[in-house]
Amino acid sequence: MTKSKSILCMSLLAATLIAPTARGFADDDDRHDTRNQRQDLRQDREKLDQLRQRREEEIREGDKHEAREYNAKVHNLQKDIHKDRKDLKKDDRQDHGNRDHDHD
Repeated sequence: MTKSKSILCMSLLAATLIAPTARGFADDDDRHDTRNQRQDLRQDREKLDQLRQRREEEIREGDKHEAREYNAKVHNLQKDIHKDRKDLKKDDRQDHGNRDHDHD
């Protein structure tokens, strides 16, 4: 009985030590990777289209309060998309500048 308890305790101890180190590597999603940024931008555009459709539905139904809330969400997402697009262009310019210097 004590042998099984000690094995259980050792496995729990090992799990508590390994789990935090694994979590450190779990977020490998590099935000500077342009492929990921472009994918995020596409997803944001799709979400924006969905929000616009919901807003139009609320306007058709006559629920002005809900329409205002969707309008605010659309506005905020448009600002985020604009900022993300601007950051992506800035990163692209920096990448092209670095590649030009690599050929010298």
